Amino acid sequence: MAYREWIYRSSWGIEHVYQYKGTWGGKHEKRADHEKATREQIKRQNQRNKENRVRRTIQLNFRPGDLWLTLKYPKGTRKPMDEVIEDFRRFTDRMRKLYKKQGIAFKYMYRIEIGKRGGIHVHIVMNRLDDQRADLIISDAWTRARGMTPIEDMLLDGLCPADGLAHLDHVRAVGNGKELAEYLVKEQPDTLEDGTKLSRDEIKATCRCGSSRNLDRPVPEVKTYNHWTLRRLIELGAEGLNTQPNRYRTEGYSVDKDSWVHGINPYTGLSYLCYFEIPTGRRRWETEKKRQRQQAGADCTVDVRTVRSV
Repeated sequence: MAYREWIYRSSWGIEHVYQYKGTWGGKHEKRADHEKATREQIKRQNQRNKENRVRRTIQLNFRPGDLWLTLKYPKGTRKPMDEVIEDFRRFTDRMRKLYKKQGIAFKYMYRIEIGKRGGIHVHIVMNRLDDQRADLIISDAWTRARGMTPIEDMLLDGLCPADGLAHLDHVRAVGNGKELAEYLVKEQPDTLEDGTKLSRDEIKATCRCGSSRNLDRPVPEVKTYNHWTLRRLIELGAEGLNTQPNRYRTEGYSVDKDSWVHGINPYTGLSYLCYFEIPTGRRRWETEKKRQRQQAGADCTVDVRTVRSV
């Protein structure tokens, strides 16, 4: 039976998605009776598609060690959403200028969120600023964006001028960006804990995941197999792909067992398979070195004599 394979490549690894090319299924598979999808089913599917798009965009543009940032307002602050958006615009404008001084393009993805108690905050994943005082620089930029008077002496003394309103963490490789993507696109409740209903503008602004315009967008490599079956691949499984000789696993990579998803679509009755390969050892080091050379605008060729396992 004919299959299609979608391959998404990034520095995090290689994602494989297999689906039937046709609509009738493979040998010994019977097409399920047609069922009209409910509103709730369509909503869940759209949410899953959004999570996948955001995750693949994160993998293509960011790396473990980049910055995961939360920008907050003082407790009890309730501002019109257009003012919040303007504060965030001023913050990104300032950060873009700071990055430009270092010859780096400022890349980010963000999500404005209103907590269950009404607290307004902004989640951002952004490429790393190569400066030991990155936390102070970011805090100062958020202070200025909110219209507060910047206190230069506090920066010199190593103090944080944002009074704890800018929380900085790092992007982790755990889960291949899945948890991060889910957090950026999670649903925004339309009612707060005290029963307050969010306005239409608030719901509109908090239900989307925005980004800078200079991000690379994931474009899959598509392969079609007209006379091929997934039986051997499914029988091997994630464990077999990593331990047994086979032609399916990419050299220098191993299959992430947690990413292995094989099942049958409950509405079409057709099976599917997804899994993610992560670089290991020498391959991981080469991939990271190539990325650094590309960012620096240098020759991307890696001298094999200098390659060592990590």
